[in-house]
Amino acid sequence: MKGIVASGRGEGKKYVGIEGYKRHFLKMGIAPYPGTLNIIVGDRMVRDLKEMGGIRIEGFYEKGKKYGRVECFPVNIFGENALLVLPEKSRYKDIVEIVAERNLRERYGIRDGDEVILFFNPFVKKCREMKLFATPYIGKRISKITVFYDDPFTNGRRDLCYFTEKENEREYRKTVASREVACIPFYRNLKTSYATLMKFINERGYHIMYPPRIVKYSCLSEWQIEIKSTPH
Repeated sequence: MKGIVASGRGEGKKYVGIEGYKRHFLKMGIAPYPGTLNIIVGDRMVRDLKEMGGIRIEGFYEKGKKYGRVECFPVNIFGENALLVLPEKSRYKDIVEIVAERNLRERYGIRDGDEVILFFNPFVKKCREMKLFATPYIGKRISKITVFYDDPFTNGRRDLCYFTEKENEREYRKTVASREVACIPFYRNLKTSYATLMKFINERGYHIMYPPRIVKYSCLSEWQIEIKSTPH
């Protein structure tokens, strides 16, 4: 995902240091530098990420003050692991914030207006429940949500799923339960992102509970695979 570096209001520095957020960043493997890098990615990308959902830090009270929830997405920027964060109370509609372990502006000499590229890393989350109408299919087509019973990249058995009223006799109701999934958002790199996700699952010894699926949003897409996260 590409974006343009922009200045913020300095609010990132405040919330990154708040213990209720910081301890979660540490659990995700990031010892945060006190500040964030703001990147303009466009309002459609931000809406997609909000609809998709990441690793959620729930809202909390600290020292009598209420703090909102934050959606976190593991990413790689300049070869470094970081977190793309979307604070619930953010004033921005087209900007994401990057939490990293170093001051990225100083480290890489980036300035406002520079273009940067973010690569999404795989992670585990609880997906939302989805009620769909599905059509059994054999071939290569994909839909709003496509469940692959065979190899995703060859002609094979799959369900084409939509959030629509039933339109023909072949369609049947299908519910995607709210379960733990290994996932990776992607823009265009369909095969590479799938290979990265499978490597992530195999390296952690997760047990695959259900066939892989693609969920399409307005700009981004997402691979999801239901797993049992306790290593087998």
